[in-house]
Amino acid sequence: MYRSYQNYLENQVKNANPLDLVIMLYNKTLSCLKIAKKAIEEGLDNSDNIKKKAENIGKATEIIAYLQGSLNLEKGGEIAQNLNEIYDILISELIRANIENNLEIITKSIGVLENLKKAWEDIKYNSNVRI
Repeated sequence: MYRSYQNYLENQVKNANPLDLVIMLYNKTLSCLKIAKKAIEEGLDNSDNIKKKAENIGKATEIIAYLQGSLNLEKGGEIAQNLNEIYDILISELIRANIENNLEIITKSIGVLENLKKAWEDIKYNSNVRI
């Protein structure tokens, strides 16, 4: 069963257009942050929760860094510059959240990422913009 799901995911990624890939990365980042948030809420006196929190915030930070690295600051103009700054702040804040076990930072980061994901989805569904 797991292998079938893994094959399905690989197929989705291989056949996705760049905009769909960006949305998938946002979905994975949000999923990781929600797992980390839940681990903190359940209590960090449990070593499994400490591990879940750290691993998932780490994964989320890596994905955001990947999204930031994929920005074309020359062609993307002001939008790319703004995204670059947002990603910088998110990375810094998530590192802080990981160190301080700060639910408020994680919750705010989830909100920012959900808004950004919605913007990408709006672009996908409401225009003929090619990326």
